[in-house]
Amino acid sequence: MTTTLCELPHREPKATHKGRVCDHHYRWIGYTLTDIVETSALLPHFIEPGTALDDGRQVHGKRVDPPAPLRLDVVALNDRRTVARHPGDLIPVLAILETWAQLVRETRQLQTPTTPVTILRETKTLHTNLDWLITQEWIADLATELRDIKAALHAAIGDHAPRPVGVCPIHHPDTGECGGKLYQDRYGGMSVTCRKCGETWGETELRRLGLMTTSI
Repeated sequence: MTTTLCELPHREPKATHKGRVCDHHYRWIGYTLTDIVETSALLPHFIEPGTALDDGRQVHGKRVDPPAPLRLDVVALNDRRTVARHPGDLIPVLAILETWAQLVRETRQLQTPTTPVTILRETKTLHTNLDWLITQEWIADLATELRDIKAALHAAIGDHAPRPVGVCPIHHPDTGECGGKLYQDRYGGMSVTCRKCGETWGETELRRLGLMTTSI
């Protein structure tokens, strides 16, 4: 019997749980959708200038025009008209979620809700159809965009991702070297996680990770 491997990045190949993903990534997608809803609900509290701290890496200069009365970046996250044209542009959160949710409704011939287009509405469509989503050939693309959306929302409320502590040294048979950024556990645990693979080196594995990174 042939084992089907998860299509999302891994340090070592893992068998699928359902559809095209492993149990870890199945749970991660569900958790991320929930996180997107919860974090987006906080946006109204951070819409005024100065309500969220930057990550200490922004360069501030003198303005020649008066500042906007609202944080336009927060407004744009919730605006379906927002478009990202270049790398580094603001992530159009609502627009991306609406596109994926509409794809689900059209493919599965589901009725479009009559309620206004919101992050909650579109995320609910994705969550409700999660078991179907993970069987689709584009599930890896969806997972990547959900990761970007989550990061954008957390940045908007001042919950910035920590700085990386290294680069993932794992070499994948199909895609080559991972090269993802490694981050220390945000709650102080003795572990390091690759944001690209989603894999974690625990306390007992950190020495081996150090040897691997120094040998590159």
